[in-house]
Amino acid sequence: MPLFSIIIPVYNVQNYLSACVKSVVEQPGPRDWECILVDDGSTDQSGAMCDALAAELPGLKVIHRENGGLAAARNTGIKAATGDWLLFLDSDDAMAPGLLEQLRGALAAHPDCDWFIGRHLEWQPDGTLTPHDGLHLVPGPFASSDYAARLKALYTAGHWSVWKYCIRRSFLEQARVRFLPDCVWAEDWPFDLELLLHCDRLYFLDTVFTHYRVGRQGSLLTDAKNLPKRFQGLAAAQRRLASLSANGTADATAYAAMQNAAADVFWPQARTAAVRDAAVRKACLPYIEQLRPLYPHGTEVRTRRDWRLFRWMMQTFGPRFTLWAASLQRK
Repeated sequence: MPLFSIIIPVYNVQNYLSACVKSVVEQPGPRDWECILVDDGSTDQSGAMCDALAAELPGLKVIHRENGGLAAARNTGIKAATGDWLLFLDSDDAMAPGLLEQLRGALAAHPDCDWFIGRHLEWQPDGTLTPHDGLHLVPGPFASSDYAARLKALYTAGHWSVWKYCIRRSFLEQARVRFLPDCVWAEDWPFDLELLLHCDRLYFLDTVFTHYRVGRQGSLLTDAKNLPKRFQGLAAAQRRLASLSANGTADATAYAAMQNAAADVFWPQARTAAVRDAAVRKACLPYIEQLRPLYPHGTEVRTRRDWRLFRWMMQTFGPRFTLWAASLQRK
């Protein structure tokens, strides 16, 4: 049985896949890992590249599936994994050199921990690596019975990025938490909000896990036509969080912290949806309407007067008028 299972969803990344796989294969140390490439119905050469790489490089496994999105592909990888520990890597990013070597020592030194969180560097288009502004990781263990305190510690250091997590597979199986297939954008954070309900103790490592590629054209983060998908994903996540509250998995205090976290994701996207393109605004509106339960929540929205005004307009006049009015300020 391998120590690590590294799950890499693959979809139309033929220009980046080789570099991603190379970053895993060239990790120093024993070959105590398996790397699971989940081809999520790619329409370019990515699927064939997966097969070719697996035929050449030991430790690679390939699963081909119909396109179902990043969350579903990750779930497929989890189901196929046999390692003691799970790592996630996106196929346009790279594993930091020496990561597995550092993890071997950390896991052995802290056998009572199930969830380790590290850092990342942003991989700029010019090839340089830079720290991410605004994150502050305090190395060492963090234990608390207070869900809100755990969430604050996690998001201060990591902020919904599973490719900075190392998770004990048996713990994840016991918690029975999976990625939400209906969440087609920001798939990480509903997963970690739910998993955090089952984990009172986190361990923060001053270790770079991932070189995260920024600014890739056509991604859900950079392409304006994907704005409706963002709100579709947020609405799916909000339904999941509400169900956790309704069935008692999340108590009132935990659910309130979840709502604030979800709103802090929602409000910047709502501002972004105030585009001049009326068709894009119209496509976003049904999902933004579904997200009305988040309107009273959020911590970051209270930090600036213009953001507070935007929220007041959303609550008073509704999203259709507010997005139209705000779009008039766009050049």
